[in-house]
Amino acid sequence: MVGAEITWNGSAWVSNGTWPSDKYYQGRFSNGIVWAEYVADNLSIPLYDYAVGGATTSNSLVQGFTGPKSSIAVPSVADQVASFLAKATPNGGVFSASDTTALTTPLVVLLAGANDVLFNPNISASQSYQVLAQAESDIRRAHPAAEILTLSPPDLSRLPYGFFADNVAKQQLRTYTDLLGELLQRSRTGAVNVDLRPLFDDFEYYATPQLYGFAPLGKYGSCLVGAYGETSDVTICGDAEQRVYWDEYQ
Repeated sequence: MVGAEITWNGSAWVSNGTWPSDKYYQGRFSNGIVWAEYVADNLSIPLYDYAVGGATTSNSLVQGFTGPKSSIAVPSVADQVASFLAKATPNGGVFSASDTTALTTPLVVLLAGANDVLFNPNISASQSYQVLAQAESDIRRAHPAAEILTLSPPDLSRLPYGFFADNVAKQQLRTYTDLLGELLQRSRTGAVNVDLRPLFDDFEYYATPQLYGFAPLGKYGSCLVGAYGETSDVTICGDAEQRVYWDEYQ
């Protein structure tokens, strides 16, 4: 698994365990385990999670950061893929013999791009896509039998963060999301693509959020508010399981 905070399972070594804070579950940017952990468990396969909160597709393109003030530099998706191909574990160790056997035919999931435009609104979706396409090519070259899954991010303008953004910023986020999604769908790298935009549309008030266990207004706003200093106080809702977002980004 390579990507950013939405897939991060708590390997908080980049911040020496200081971030995320105690408002988050065991170093994850959520109130519980993340979806990659559910998938690995359902498939009965080991999970090697290289994802890091705040990661961009490439630090040469846009430097990624984490921390409450976004001041801690983090490895990018390109860096994460390079570590995997160098047979380094997510925490910088060395794979054991059993790990190597498990990685003979890996399932590699790529979910990234959102932080590129959040850190630099002038970045284009095509620039982010080119990095992801190169990562797919590198993985395929090293592991011809690998299965690669890419995920198109949901509309970033509809994140709780969007409530703090002006109309120009929202349009930039929307345009970026749409183009990146289209590029990933049309990709000829051989990866399977899942577009998250229709799923998140189902969470809207006028759609069917209740079918997924969310409240009618569960997509609007986050349960945890103030973790990034967007408000003077830090508050947590009382109905987290009925909310789509834990904080303003995921």
